[in-house]
Amino acid sequence: MTAEQFPRLAEVLPDLVTDIVDLLEPEDDNLVRTVRNLRFYGRCTCTPTCPMLLTAPLGSPNGGVLVLESDGESVMFLHIHPAGPSDPSHQVIGIEVLDGRELVLPPA
Repeated sequence: MTAEQFPRLAEVLPDLVTDIVDLLEPEDDNLVRTVRNLRFYGRCTCTPTCPMLLTAPLGSPNGGVLVLESDGESVMFLHIHPAGPSDPSHQVIGIEVLDGRELVLPPA
């Protein structure tokens, strides 16, 4: 499958994307644009309980984690491609939501 065959994360979980953008907006316009255009590849299947939402194909290289905070608490982890957040070509490859919200996903 090509990337275009996967829905955009903003179509599947629009509230999540809005929240991520709100947490990022003052810091990184390039990353905000990237998040708005991410594809959704489903949940990670590395273990039955893995909380990662894939925004790149499973097995994509992971260069690190950007922690998003709200009121001083970590609410999400954005897993970043090794190009890194300082590179304009960076990409978020996965998202872990830590704030306890229930994510309702369409059936596979």
